Amino acid sequence: MRSAILLCVMLCIATSVARSDPSQGVQDLTQLSIEELMQVEVVTASKKAQAIRDVPASVYVITAEDIHRMGANTIPEVLRLVPGVHVGAIDANKWAVAVRGFNGRYSNKLLVLIDGRSVYTPFFSGVYWDAQPLLFMEDIERIEVIRGPGASLWGANAVNGVINIITKPAKETQGTVWISGGGGEEKAFGGLRVGGKIGENGYYRAYTLYYERDNLEEDKVYVPNNDGWLVRRSGFRADWNRSPNENFTLHGEVYTGRASQRLRLPDPTIPGTRMVDDRYTLAGYYLMGTWNRQRETAEDTLHIYYTHEARSPIEVSEVRDTFDLSWQQRIQSRAGHDLLWGIEYKRTQDRTVGRYMRLNPSSRTDHVFGAFVQDDITLNDRTRLTFGSKFENNSYTAWEIQPNLRLFWKPSEHNAWWWAVSHAVRMPTRAERAVAIDAYYEGMVNGLPMFSRIYGSPDFRSEQVTAYELGYRCQPHPRLWLDISAFYNVYRNLRSFEPADPFLENDPAPHLVLPVYMSNKLHGRTYGFEVSTSWNVTDFWTLKLGYANITYRLQHDPDSKDPFNFHSDSTSNTPRHQVNISSHLNLPGRWHLDAYLFVVDRLYGMDFIPGYYRLDVSLGWHVTKDARFSLTLQNLLKRKKREFEHPLWERDSIPERAIYGRLVWQL
Repeated sequence: MRSAILLCVMLCIATSVARSDPSQGVQDLTQLSIEELMQVEVVTASKKAQAIRDVPASVYVITAEDIHRMGANTIPEVLRLVPGVHVGAIDANKWAVAVRGFNGRYSNKLLVLIDGRSVYTPFFSGVYWDAQPLLFMEDIERIEVIRGPGASLWGANAVNGVINIITKPAKETQGTVWISGGGGEEKAFGGLRVGGKIGENGYYRAYTLYYERDNLEEDKVYVPNNDGWLVRRSGFRADWNRSPNENFTLHGEVYTGRASQRLRLPDPTIPGTRMVDDRYTLAGYYLMGTWNRQRETAEDTLHIYYTHEARSPIEVSEVRDTFDLSWQQRIQSRAGHDLLWGIEYKRTQDRTVGRYMRLNPSSRTDHVFGAFVQDDITLNDRTRLTFGSKFENNSYTAWEIQPNLRLFWKPSEHNAWWWAVSHAVRMPTRAERAVAIDAYYEGMVNGLPMFSRIYGSPDFRSEQVTAYELGYRCQPHPRLWLDISAFYNVYRNLRSFEPADPFLENDPAPHLVLPVYMSNKLHGRTYGFEVSTSWNVTDFWTLKLGYANITYRLQHDPDSKDPFNFHSDSTSNTPRHQVNISSHLNLPGRWHLDAYLFVVDRLYGMDFIPGYYRLDVSLGWHVTKDARFSLTLQNLLKRKKREFEHPLWERDSIPERAIYGRLVWQL
């Protein structure tokens, strides 16, 4: 509380000082007019460039300046800014991230892209945040977050949202940049980027970076924690403009690292559970190319990438190779039609070795064929109708159809309404079809220890959602912008866990096994809304407010015996209420002060987690036009507060107060 009072005093003093000498403020995105900010273009919602104010979807954009001023080193930390996105730190290298509910370590209803390249894993249809999110943060142009289904364009698994991390063109990252920093929790990080020209029409950049994070705080002071994180990455991007209307982009990256974790694992020899400290390796690389050609009334895009990933945690080691090829064409007609269509093929192959999670077969190759079509029809000067569908054939459930219908109405220049109904599916994962997990110690039964073991099922079907959305945007004042989105989602065939009769097993010691099979006997609905607003209080002070609300109403089939049915009518692992408030203030002498207050409601998951407040502050200084320094302070209000938990991971890893500095120097 004292930190909050001190922050308010600092803001009041700084505001008066800034007003007294406005000529020394720093020009950046926080000083752009609301009108200019709403003209920022996004591509994820419709696979074509549109101004934010004209997008018929719930969209939020995190700009490069937002990332710089926050001082965050990872994508999950930056995503805390988005209303409707729940981010919970599990340990120092793992996060639970979800849009509009159903959060967890293996959150599986969110599609994450980097420059259009999918980074979700078919193992559980989610993201390994310990491997994917670390980028050269200064190279990110923006992060587009679509809340709601995006499956009609992006395909299966874009169920509750799409996050697209878009990097800057190589032309905008010329010269040499050196970054270094560190502190208490962010032990050390640094990077070097070099950019230059290739002939007359080409540009490139190459970079390398290092990042090391300390263990989170351990609640039991007599047991040191074990969840540190170290990653090294190197990569490049090259852009060529063959002509003013034709360009080619080539990306590549390689990374290695290690991460640690503490797990509670079942052990029949005790019998019971034991705590295991595990250190595992991360490695991978990718190569991606994009060709684009624009004509008078048409545009063609070819996108191809190959990815190799390897990780070796004690639960299951995995090596995965993915090849993806897609082509799309956009055709605009004078009759008001803006037609977009395309085809895609994806091949993914894995090789696994499991101890506590075993797959049968241990290696598998899956294929996905897809095609989509979407027409954006201009009905009149104020109204547009968008409809289309994605058609996909996967190796598990054959054909899936995912249609979409949207209506956009702009009664005036500063007011807009949109409405949408969409259908999306999440196709079965490798785990849901073929895994065996030694899960929990249930206690002694008839003198023998009993453990539960979770099995995948060959009959597991796709989860489905039909989403109804309504949105309103307005600019009631030149300095004020308001965006409201409401949703009502109907889910079918959600994953449930159905126990069967126990059996006796003698390996490595006599014990009973309670088999639990994955099934599709959970159904229901969620509903809620999100509000985001931006207010340019003065020319040098901007306030942003975000609020998200969600309610679950889920129920099992009458014949379900799911032991986890306490999730049915609660907010489960997603808070019902979330609030975030951001203050961005430019100070004299090229300083800026940014404060972030996050209010997160309680969670009813595997264990009750009380609601919490989190306050982060970042103080930045543009030392010269080529050098800037920032000091970031996190978790200032309370020290020992869990944000999330998973029964497999040790529950005593707690985000703590942290301070670290960052120096960026343009050489």
